[in-house]
This record gives sequence, C-alpha cells and structure tokens, in this order.
Amino acid sequence: MRQGIIQQALGSGNATGASSVVVAAASVRALGALFAELEPLVGVQGSRAMYARCLHLTRTSFQWPVSDDLVPRNELLDVVHDHLAVRSPADARRAAEALLDAFGNLLVSLIGEALTLRLLLSAWGDPAAGTPSLENKK
Repeated sequence: MRQGIIQQALGSGNATGASSVVVAAASVRALGALFAELEPLVGVQGSRAMYARCLHLTRTSFQWPVSDDLVPRNELLDVVHDHLAVRSPADARRAAEALLDAFGNLLVSLIGEALTLRLLLSAWGDPAAGTPSLENKK
C-alpha cells in the first residue's frame, strides 16, 4: 500500500514520458506536503533530521547532496529539485521513489506501519479512494 501512496504522491512525475523537471517538481511537492504533516508532530528540526537521514540512507545509490541544517526548507527542497532535474527521467523517478520510500521506512521504524500509513495518506492522498493527487489539491 505504501508504494501506491508514493506513486500517488509523485502524480504526474510518475507518468510515462514525464521529464526530469516534472519528476523533480512532483518530488518537491510530495516532500513539502510530508514536511507539513511532520512538522507539527516532530518540529522543524525533527523533520530536517529525518530528511537528512533519508538522504544519507539513499546517498550511495543516488549521490544526494549533503543536507545543510541552516538552509531554509524551501531552499533545501530547491537543492533536491535541481539534483533531480539534471538526471535522466527514469533515474530521477527512481531517486525520488527511493527518497520517499526511505521516509516511509524511517517512519515505520519510529511509529509503526498503521500510523505511518495514516500520516502518508494525510500528506499524499489515498490512491484506492480516488483522492486527488497533490497537483490537484487546493
């Protein structure tokens, strides 16, 4: 189910033929929505720590940039956008999925599967229920 939620989060970035720029924009939207759900629960620093951990866990496969704790969140996400936008579309999609999946796995290890699913559904929508993708949410 988590994989379906991640696909929902990527929206048009997951579509066949989507460019790297589209994948990058969808990834930033997904991360922003996830941060919006996490920050009230674990604070800004907790969200950043989780983000840094997920980058670290996927760094060997995708050579993510090092997370800077002093950079504002929007600039932090700009770095991810820029990093994904220069990859091939398939590689950008794999990297984005790996980063979002790492977030899901980290959350499961901290709060369990049931609460993780609730948090991800709240952030990204429910593909089984036909919840609109992040691009269509107002």
